Amino acid sequence: MKTFTQILLTLTSVVSIAAVWSVPHTSSQTLISKLERQTEFLPQSALPVEQLIEVAQQFKIPMAIEWLERSNAKPQTVVTFSGGSVLQLLNAILQESSEHQLVVEDRMLRVFSQAVVSHPFNFLNLHISRYQVTDESLLGAQAMLRTKINMMLYPELYKHGYGGGYGGAADSGFWVRNISFSGQDLTIREILMKIAEANGNAVWVVRLSPEELAGDKPKWLGVAINEYGHAPINDRWRFIALSECERSKRLQLTAR
Repeated sequence: MKTFTQILLTLTSVVSIAAVWSVPHTSSQTLISKLERQTEFLPQSALPVEQLIEVAQQFKIPMAIEWLERSNAKPQTVVTFSGGSVLQLLNAILQESSEHQLVVEDRMLRVFSQAVVSHPFNFLNLHISRYQVTDESLLGAQAMLRTKINMMLYPELYKHGYGGGYGGAADSGFWVRNISFSGQDLTIREILMKIAEANGNAVWVVRLSPEELAGDKPKWLGVAINEYGHAPINDRWRFIALSECERSKRLQLTAR
């Protein structure tokens, strides 16, 4: 197993967080037009993270949420918003969590806390030496990422190769094979972003806590692989569909 020093040397030291509002990319322009849309929509959830997801699904906004949960955070039940742009609505949701900020990055909207986004113990900053998927589904791309994480943290278990396989709901839009990309030295964050961008129908969410970032080493370092064959960080993110998939609609029509 790699030492803490070796793992730490693979972590990112800087994260680019520049907002992009004038990119000549069709998808970027589409995202911006969605954020500029006028609305009176109010999310019904009590928690800010769930409110952000509601807005993402309502307006089909691909989003990456890295949420830092504070134990002393105020419970939020109602969003103070009387109408305006979708961007203003999102800012209203974050009003009580001012340390979180919104950034438009190409085809995705990111929400994160500047305090921990580049923290060396933030597992999203771990680097994967090489990652590649071709005509893969979101579920398959996720399975590949989990395998790569396992191979990095438990190399002794993969001396003789590895097997494959993954599951998911039969009617999930995440079975669509529309993901192809490769790269070297990509962070887990970058891979999750690329998976969601390529799929085009997803939000991903990670919840972080100050406790897991405290101490003199990452809490996941040195933890044995679990009974399901996964590293402790392999279930830390959640993909959520923005809309019902066409496959699900077809299954419903067939069942009638």
